[in-house]
Amino acid sequence: MGCQSSLFGASAQYIKVSGGDFIAIEGANTVDRLTVSDLRMPYKQLLRSRVVLKSGQTNYLLNHLGLGDNATFLCIKAIYNQKSVIEEDNYVKWSFYDDMAKVHTMAQMMVLTGNSTNRIKQLYLSNPSEKYPVSLDVMVGVIDDTYTFFNDSVNQSSTSFVGLNWTDIQTHIVGESFKINDKGTPVRPLIYIEIVNIETIEKTGSILIIDDASYGTIFLQFLTEYDAYQAHSLLNFIIENPNIDISQYQSGDNEDPKIYFYSSIGDLDNDFIALNGDLISGPYNTSMGLTFSTEFSLFTYGTASGTYIDKPLLIDLLIDKITDNRDGTMSMQPSNIIINSSTASISTILIPGTYSLTFNFSDIAHNTLEGVHMDLTITA
Repeated sequence: MGCQSSLFGASAQYIKVSGGDFIAIEGANTVDRLTVSDLRMPYKQLLRSRVVLKSGQTNYLLNHLGLGDNATFLCIKAIYNQKSVIEEDNYVKWSFYDDMAKVHTMAQMMVLTGNSTNRIKQLYLSNPSEKYPVSLDVMVGVIDDTYTFFNDSVNQSSTSFVGLNWTDIQTHIVGESFKINDKGTPVRPLIYIEIVNIETIEKTGSILIIDDASYGTIFLQFLTEYDAYQAHSLLNFIIENPNIDISQYQSGDNEDPKIYFYSSIGDLDNDFIALNGDLISGPYNTSMGLTFSTEFSLFTYGTASGTYIDKPLLIDLLIDKITDNRDGTMSMQPSNIIINSSTASISTILIPGTYSLTFNFSDIAHNTLEGVHMDLTITA
């Protein structure tokens, strides 16, 4: 005789669903029955999906498949990996998003219901298994036509992390995800973030704001602004290079970007660019020195029939490229250049004379081109 499907496995005593009712089985006998087939839970919208919680995944925001706090019916059925045969290991942790301190658990299934004035709050889900993923079949309904995507905007307690150093960011799965660790002993992951889910990263003071396709908005508050700069640089780096292991880059990014100048103005064969007056082995870059110089004609190179030289033109005439050890090839904008005459800072060179250029430029980690300047002699 084949084993029957039940909530608590095949055994002499178990509860199962039959004919729309929950029935308690003992041996060959039905000992009790809870009738649910007479229940009616109205809906106007119904959504169905499968959510996979990876091994060890914490604080997955189940925003009720886009219905947010509007859901009035929620049913979750858990499907555990066939290799996870220890019964007590098969459970899922959950919390309401506005009460993260209170953690609940479910095993095989969970049903929550509400009405138009008492709707079901969004849930955070965690998979405590460090070995196996768990799949969740989810059905969500709403009694009316209300729908708005909700993030955790009450207290962001599971998507806000404070007191961080940039070294608390570590690779979880190379090429797929990273984690934010706490400072306890032993170290415990606070959250796992999929690289492909990151849509934007914004820095404000010592806080990074990540727009994530799964969690919504994630706030990372660092102990110092230096940590925030380093974290910003690192996260951009792994987005561009997802197959790196963060543990290989624990020394941080403290290297200035490099400007590579042309060997001559406009990369032509005259009006050379010199390093400390040296014209022997150009072209030069800022890793070789800080002081550069050149001389060229306003009439020959100036914009609008030789009447002026502006910042965009200076970039085109002088700079081949800018590279950074983390950020790759970067672009210099006119706002990154400061033109100084003998009396003031100017935006456009209109007459022949002696000028100097300095650079207000930094990489994502805030390493600057401090001390780099170029002496310009502009002839008629």
